[in-house]
Amino acid sequence: MKNIFKYTFVLLIAAGITTGCDNFLEPSVDQNRPTETVVQSADDLEALVLGIHDDLNQTALYGRDYYVSADVMADNGFSNNNSGRFIGQTQFNFTVNSGYASGAWTVFYQTISGANIVINSEELDATPRINYIKGQAYALRAFAHMNLLLSFGQQFTGGDLAVPYITTYNEGNDLPARETLTAVWDKIKSDLSTAEGLMDASFDAGVVYMNTTAVKALQSRVYLYTGEFGNAVNAADAILSGYTPVASGDLASTWASGSGPNSIFELAFTSTDRLGTDNIARILRDTNYGDVEATQDLYDSYDANDARLGLFSVVGDTIRMNGKYVDELGSDNVRIIRYAEVWLNKAEALAREGGAANLAEAVSMINTLSNARGSSTVYVVGPQQQVIDDVLAERRLELAFEGHRLFDLLRHGKDIPYVPSKAVNFTTGADIPYGSGMLALPIPQNEMDANSNMQQNTYYDN
Repeated sequence: MKNIFKYTFVLLIAAGITTGCDNFLEPSVDQNRPTETVVQSADDLEALVLGIHDDLNQTALYGRDYYVSADVMADNGFSNNNSGRFIGQTQFNFTVNSGYASGAWTVFYQTISGANIVINSEELDATPRINYIKGQAYALRAFAHMNLLLSFGQQFTGGDLAVPYITTYNEGNDLPARETLTAVWDKIKSDLSTAEGLMDASFDAGVVYMNTTAVKALQSRVYLYTGEFGNAVNAADAILSGYTPVASGDLASTWASGSGPNSIFELAFTSTDRLGTDNIARILRDTNYGDVEATQDLYDSYDANDARLGLFSVVGDTIRMNGKYVDELGSDNVRIIRYAEVWLNKAEALAREGGAANLAEAVSMINTLSNARGSSTVYVVGPQQQVIDDVLAERRLELAFEGHRLFDLLRHGKDIPYVPSKAVNFTTGADIPYGSGMLALPIPQNEMDANSNMQQNTYYDN
């Protein structure tokens, strides 16, 4: 059986051509058409990049499932099984035929396939605009691989396997092997560096497109995740000048506006380009599906004066994150990277780098953010581990239901807490210890069947 991932662009549809790829690498024989038949201008190439953004919008990724799951799989949320959605994530119960794992694997590699078409297109002479568009593709390729690595790689399970890092559209190799964690992280950093070198900020067209500020923000995230704290600080400093957190009184209305607050990169949805009922608002709010609720543990973590509490709704024993995504029709933009995250990336990098001056600055930064949100909490400088824990606590409060919590816990080598809820949370009925094989998603069975070089994660290899 062959594993064929389809990749479709608006431009290619308009030209009457649909491309496809075997194992996300090689076009199928009947669809192997040269890209030069449709890439004839910078506008054509830009249309392909817009198609990559649109893939990230899909329900399987940032349209809903991948974005929401990092909170459901941690201590911030759970599925009430209202419609059967997110129950696998709540129970941490995945198989090689998991729809969630398959969707993430398939569509992230689909976006990579599109990025590779853009990067390897040689039909047009290099100009500043062409370079910018290709830089966007490099950054989007790095972003997709990073998400695949975090989900399917073995960095949290004691192994060294990551994922295949695919760099061309038609390599003539439909059996890619998994690379090492170090190799993939290095390629992610290299792609972002290449993007930075290609992209001129004069071509930035707003936060709904990959832009130069987003590249630096992604670098701050990547360097934080890889423990290169000085580089993380430098990347954050490059874009934080003049940043002021949204004041407490404006927080709820800014989120409700459908864009922001203080966004760097977000994915656009409109009234005509949305996911219907399969959107984030409909899974978080008590409308339509409404499967995902917030835990009491998360809610109780906020100070009583914290404006971020106003983003929740409480009815009886049901707590929901209602305030970040409010449009039940799904036209809210999905916030991928905000200045507040970069602020916290820097604060964490300072805390983990250590030293009296760095610890003091880290505490000052989280106090600035906490105070802006109206919280009465005042963090104090203490031992390094205390400051690190305080930054992690503030990250939880600020970035709740934005796709960070699971990875924040795992990056720090922490167990995933079992938080009792109305649902059957975790099939183990106990914390999931750091290092457990459960902390890497299974490689989808159809990929295993198609690729004799693919190695399954040990927990599912039976």
